[in-house]
Amino acid sequence: MSLNLCVMLVLALLVLTKLCDVLSTIANIRHPDGETNPIARRMMRGMGMSCAAWLVFAVAMVIVGVSAWMALEGGSGVKASFIVVGVAISVVQAAVAHHNWTRRPNAVSRLVMRLHAVLARFRGG
Repeated sequence: MSLNLCVMLVLALLVLTKLCDVLSTIANIRHPDGETNPIARRMMRGMGMSCAAWLVFAVAMVIVGVSAWMALEGGSGVKASFIVVGVAISVVQAAVAHHNWTRRPNAVSRLVMRLHAVLARFRGG
């Protein structure tokens, strides 16, 4: 399988898992305080749950799109880096979506919640 095909598959995986994350957030988190990401929580308080979730999705899609384009234009090391990092991010996004849908934490979502708690202390809330 070519690296370009792998980049495209990881691109699709990133889009799909981010969409699942956003939809599960909108469907299952009723108040900004239910969001563990302190940056997203602040956005949700300011602009509403759905608007903030879709804005995060749009920004993520721009970042993913530019990154995929750069990977496709780059050498094999850039492609391999995109694939490894993209798969890792997709695993996290899928785990967070699973947590949101089932309302049960999993090993990955517990790590994400710990990271968010550290970020919240660092940023002051």
